[in-house]
Amino acid sequence: MGLIPDEYRKSGKITGEVKSLVRSAVKPGVGYIEICDFVKREVESRGGRLAFPTGIGVNEVTAHYAPQEGDDSVFREGDLVKVDFGVHVDGYVTDTSVSVTYNPEYNLLLEATGRSLEAAIATARRDQRAGEIGREIHREAARFGFKTIENLTGHTVDRYVVHAGKSIPNLFTPGVQPLKKGEVFAIEPFLTFGTAAGYVVDGSSKTIFSIVARKKTGVPELDALADMVWAERKTLPFTPRWYAAELGARKVAGMVERLVAKKIVRAYPTLVEASGSPVAQFEHTMALDEGGLVVLT
Repeated sequence: MGLIPDEYRKSGKITGEVKSLVRSAVKPGVGYIEICDFVKREVESRGGRLAFPTGIGVNEVTAHYAPQEGDDSVFREGDLVKVDFGVHVDGYVTDTSVSVTYNPEYNLLLEATGRSLEAAIATARRDQRAGEIGREIHREAARFGFKTIENLTGHTVDRYVVHAGKSIPNLFTPGVQPLKKGEVFAIEPFLTFGTAAGYVVDGSSKTIFSIVARKKTGVPELDALADMVWAERKTLPFTPRWYAAELGARKVAGMVERLVAKKIVRAYPTLVEASGSPVAQFEHTMALDEGGLVVLT
């Protein structure tokens, strides 16, 4: 038995299996919500649960967008699509993402992003300094003529925690904490075109949330919603769409806004590339076990 709990290995196996199915499920004409429901169904059929709402990032939309009830958006022939999802087994989280396109203009960008992830994994095997991992991601991206997104990083994970404190940058950053044996972490290069700004900013929408405080509001329906989310999710993120069938889409969105205002719930704004440039992303979760690096997903 190694340093890594078996639940991480089971979670990673489920994540990897579902990711391989997602690649072929994303096609022009398929709806955003259809893919989210597909991921949830496949994860749960294998004994896992979603660690966070499946993110659908199309073109410049880079992270933290979960389609809501009534969103009838579909993928188009020219899109660059990122599907970011995570699985947990009893709170043990693995995180992954895959980029898909049917537009040949983006083929080299996807290849470079995949190569950057491979370079990062090779570096992590021999050198656990997160800054050095970031250097290799940036170097590989530059070799193809692309930029990394400077203000997005990989991260350690922990039980019921998707972002557990340590960051793994996508360019060289001095002074970053080294990774240690027994830690589980996700590496996720984000690449864009060399002419782009190379960083993300908050978009106008907020579709992903998490419980950050356990206190009563004195409003029974708000307390009931917070209790329901906590019972199902603990600190793991959620999206209002999951509760729309029971409470109504408009009502639950308003209730979540009120919980944010009372600082019981945190909102994660959608992130978009600052200059509107398309972004590609690939991600694996891995662990430093007694025998070295193990890619879980």
